[in-house]
Amino acid sequence: MATTYERPQRAGQIILVVLLIWAAAISAAAIAGWLTAMPNIGVPLITATGITLPMIAYSTSSGLRRWFEEVGLRRLTLFHAWRIGAAGLFFVFGANGALPPTLVLDGGTGDLLAGIFALIALALPFVRWRYWAVHLFGAIDLIVAMATGIFFSFTDPPSMANVRLLPFALIPMFGVSVTFTAHLIAFDLLRRGKTA
Repeated sequence: MATTYERPQRAGQIILVVLLIWAAAISAAAIAGWLTAMPNIGVPLITATGITLPMIAYSTSSGLRRWFEEVGLRRLTLFHAWRIGAAGLFFVFGANGALPPTLVLDGGTGDLLAGIFALIALALPFVRWRYWAVHLFGAIDLIVAMATGIFFSFTDPPSMANVRLLPFALIPMFGVSVTFTAHLIAFDLLRRGKTA
């Protein structure tokens, strides 16, 4: 029988393996050209599925909820610092004309601010409303960036071609899904008063 220490560690390992398989599947699909061949609705469908399935697992698994409680709100917030790197990718692609400027502005600037706000919240003494604000801003930024991306996918598909190629394909079809899911879990932890 697994000890209390081993169970959370095993859950974390399983989550890591699932995330690695997911990222590898997106990468393989991009390399094989499957992402460029799919219809315009494909990217948002993959992203939405990548949010829906983990949230179903989270809402139906008390063990998964306990694991995230042990991870804690602070570490879940620290995770959003990765968005500073994502912003850099937006800006590099934008500087080379490889993405629509509006998407670079919405996605890149929003990611940069979301990452910085997460780090500021962690650097300051814990205040509940500050964490609500960080996660609300981050979630709204993702919604705006995805809406902008969907708009350009249908109105100017050539400008969005790089969204289906590596390395950028990992941003909407992996990073956005994982990050939005992390915001939803943070909202649940805050709602339930789990602020460790």
